[in-house]
Amino acid sequence: MLFAVALVAAVLVVAVAGLPVYVFPPEGETGRADVAYVIGPPTEQRVALAEQLRADGVVEQILVSVPRSGGQSARKLSACARPEVTCETPTPFSTKGEVAMLSDFLSGDRSAKVIVITFTPHVARTRFILDKCFDGDAVVIAVEQRLRPDQWAFQYAYQTAAFVKAIVTPCADAADL
Repeated sequence: MLFAVALVAAVLVVAVAGLPVYVFPPEGETGRADVAYVIGPPTEQRVALAEQLRADGVVEQILVSVPRSGGQSARKLSACARPEVTCETPTPFSTKGEVAMLSDFLSGDRSAKVIVITFTPHVARTRFILDKCFDGDAVVIAVEQRLRPDQWAFQYAYQTAAFVKAIVTPCADAADL
């Protein structure tokens, strides 16, 4: 019985501690930017938000991180056929690889402003990696995405492990892209 109570207490502590990081991370103010950057996976909601930002005149260009193959590859996404949309595959296919690809896309233009689009559990880690590995001005925003309790549990575990990896590994090198 004591073990069960301790386990429930530990789960509650982790859940509450993760609320400001994974469930309610602060998002940046969008304002005017040069590029809306959809990082993987390029879901319909993320691409639609980038397209809305462009239609509203908030951004001029859209960059989309896509896998090399599969249903979300550049060949399969209709948005990738538009002239204002650039779809590329980062190497490695990770958030750090996506940040390196962004740096390469901007050709070192430190004055460029970027709006990075992801989903809520990924906002804080994306911001951490941008702060660590990107010299430009970027804000991170999330699309609305409903997650079941089991999906939240998975995201807590996955994002925590990925945070540890982001802390202990160096940035991806844009020159290797």
